[in-house]
Amino acid sequence: MSSQPAGGRSLSKSVTVGLLLGAVFLLSVLIYKELFIVLAAAVAGAGAWELSTALRLKGWYVPRVPAVVGSALIMPATFYGGAELQWLVALGIVAALILWRTVHLLWERRQSVAQEFAKTIRDYSAAAFLVIYLPLMTSFTILLLRREDGAGWVITLVATVSMIDTAGYLVGRKLGRHKLAPGVSPKKTWEGLLASIIAGTVTSVLLTSFFFGLDWWLGLLLAALLITSAVFGDLAESLIKRDLGVKDMSTLLPGHGGMMDRLDSVLPSALVAYLFTQVFLPI
Repeated sequence: MSSQPAGGRSLSKSVTVGLLLGAVFLLSVLIYKELFIVLAAAVAGAGAWELSTALRLKGWYVPRVPAVVGSALIMPATFYGGAELQWLVALGIVAALILWRTVHLLWERRQSVAQEFAKTIRDYSAAAFLVIYLPLMTSFTILLLRREDGAGWVITLVATVSMIDTAGYLVGRKLGRHKLAPGVSPKKTWEGLLASIIAGTVTSVLLTSFFFGLDWWLGLLLAALLITSAVFGDLAESLIKRDLGVKDMSTLLPGHGGMMDRLDSVLPSALVAYLFTQVFLPI
């Protein structure tokens, strides 16, 4: 739901990269589901690298290589093992990161016991946060894909959230005057939020009717939930970056910033969409 371009970003680059990512996404979902698993694993791995690197700016150490590998592995585990294996692997990743960090701290032993204990708790918390916030949330798209109608649900999720973000960005950039949350993200505006609400509602109602034949009120309910989660995710990411003192998580995607800068709205929305299907359309 970004409303204005960050300094140094190019709209043409944003559009080009966005179209390329969209094409790869559609091909993977519609033609070969296993390709989407690879795509999700790559996205989660890149995001884990970005987030673990950014956390180090605040002195929070999360082992990068184990974080990347674990974040990627949870995707095929979720696809082939379902929710049970999803949570088991997520807990295993946290345990592995904690063990890795413990060995590293014992090897260093440069500080007092009290200082090392405080640092250890902080780093353990950072590891748990990374796993819950990134690969675990991402893997809910895999649980959606496991459904018989999974391709439609993943497309509905990503398309709706993308329209929420894009409409908010474009309208806020041109017409934005009233700040939404200046203390968290000064570039977000109420005009952009209104555009996000309209675009998200139309997209959700149309796609849920087209793919699943759902009544309009269910599409409207899903839209309300996804708009809320997307806005929350966007503002949460802005708060994290503000606390870390960075504008973008990386420069991996020209015109977009880093992978995490594209995932901010999708991460909580994936969980919301999955829970929606479990409540209203259980398998």
